[in-house]
Amino acid sequence: MTTQDPILTAFSSTAKQVWYWPVLRGVLAIVLGIVAIAWPEITAAAIIWVIGIFAVVDGIVEIVEGIRRRGTGNGTAFLVTMGVLSLAVGIVLLVWPGKTAEVLVWIIGFWAVVYGLFQVVASIDLRKVVGSGWVWGVVAGLLGIVFGLLVLFNVTAGLVSIVWILAIFAILWGIMLIAFGFQIRSLGKQAGTAAQRGY
Repeated sequence: MTTQDPILTAFSSTAKQVWYWPVLRGVLAIVLGIVAIAWPEITAAAIIWVIGIFAVVDGIVEIVEGIRRRGTGNGTAFLVTMGVLSLAVGIVLLVWPGKTAEVLVWIIGFWAVVYGLFQVVASIDLRKVVGSGWVWGVVAGLLGIVFGLLVLFNVTAGLVSIVWILAIFAILWGIMLIAFGFQIRSLGKQAGTAAQRGY
C-alpha cells in the first residue's frame, strides 16, 4: 500500500486553488486590448477610464490571490505589493481623469515598468519548481517593461499611438498569463497523480 506524499499533495491542492487567477487576469488584459483596437480614437478621458478600471480590477485580483497564498511562501509579498501598486494607479487615474493626458501617460508608463519588474522577480522565484511555467511569467513581465518604456519614450506621440501600443501589449500579456495559469493547473494535476501513487 502506497502513502501519499504530503508535499506533493499540498502543492496539488494549492495549484487547484490559484491557477485560474492568472487566467482571469489574462482574459481581462485581452478584453482591454480588444476594446483598445476596436475604438483606437476614443477620447483621452475614455482611455484613462478603461486603463483605470483595468488597474483597479487587476489589483484587487492580485491582492486576493496574495492573501489566499499567505503562509505558503509562494510569492505572497510580491503579489500583494503588485496588487496594491495597480490598485493605487487605478484609483489615481479614476479620481483625477481631468489631468493632462501627458501626465497620465507618464503614470501609466512608470506603472507598467515597475509592475513588469515585480512580475519578473516573482516568476523567477518559481524557477525552483520544475515545470511551474515560470518562463511565461517572466515573458509577461518583460512585455510589461517593454510596454512601459515604449510609452515613456513616446509620451508626445499622440494618444492613438499609445492606444495601439497598449492594445498589442495587453493581448500579448494576456496570452502569456493564460498560458502561465494553465501550466500551473497542469503541474498541479501531475503533482496530485504522483502523490496518489506515492512517488
